[in-house]
Amino acid sequence: MPVTATDAIVRTSSVPIAVRDFGGEGAGIILIHGLSRTLADWDVMGPLLANNHHVVAMDVRGHGKPGDRPWSWDAAVEDVDVVANHFGMAAPAAMGHSLGGMIASIWGRDHPESAGVINLDGHGNPRPDQYVGLDPAWVSEKRAQLEALQKQQLVTLAGPMSAASVEALTSQQKAVAMRVNAPEELFVEGLQRMLEVRDEGTYLRPAIDGLGTEIYTSLDDVDMLAVYRDVRCRLLLVNAIDPAGATGAPPWLSELMAAFRKGQTRDLSELASSKPNVQVVTLQGTHGLLFEQVEAITRIVLEFLKR
Repeated sequence: MPVTATDAIVRTSSVPIAVRDFGGEGAGIILIHGLSRTLADWDVMGPLLANNHHVVAMDVRGHGKPGDRPWSWDAAVEDVDVVANHFGMAAPAAMGHSLGGMIASIWGRDHPESAGVINLDGHGNPRPDQYVGLDPAWVSEKRAQLEALQKQQLVTLAGPMSAASVEALTSQQKAVAMRVNAPEELFVEGLQRMLEVRDEGTYLRPAIDGLGTEIYTSLDDVDMLAVYRDVRCRLLLVNAIDPAGATGAPPWLSELMAAFRKGQTRDLSELASSKPNVQVVTLQGTHGLLFEQVEAITRIVLEFLKR
């Protein structure tokens, strides 16, 4: 983290919001991380953007340092407004990854005066029709298997976590950092920000058996294509395409995800062709393209905001 970055807590009547101010001059950019991540995710890209803009990253409610207050999309969007007002940002840009991209897009729908919205692969849960060329019954079967695997993995993290579990999770985060070419300390700090120590033990935030599940479930409540159609400010949608399968994943997952990415790319391309304020950029990378394509994304975003 550069020496110019400073951490603070923005106090509100709803929930205290942790922020990291990367400094910089010019129009403001508010950075919003993904589900089960923290503002530390922006420690590489934030300083690069701060060469041209005033850049502030925030922890989404229920993540990192903020308190566990009730989750809603409206509340998450209001938190972005609170940060913008606190730093005196007039018509800032909002940039988010994954869940953060969804929040930024919904915020942009309510702020046509915004300098622009940048959404890094936060296009919502897959729809059945987006699995191009695959048998719907097979897709349904594999999606059910994938959901069961994910739930099984999450149960082990519900807490309280032992010291050995925390150490194992730290090692796992270091391995992920290496895989996506990110600084190890970024992922370690992110994990530390997500751990809450209470009298009865150590717990991962957002709570997997509570707020985390609530947020995950709410993803199905939002049709992101409909949101994009309603956005009137300039909107940059970054789409990831990864030709390789994830390490250790079931052999059928690559086929499933490749078909989905085709459908998603199709839908975003059709949207951009009908909405002059929407720009779609497809990059080689996984859902972790925030770390894999730092220089490319920074260049694209700075060019987008210059217009």
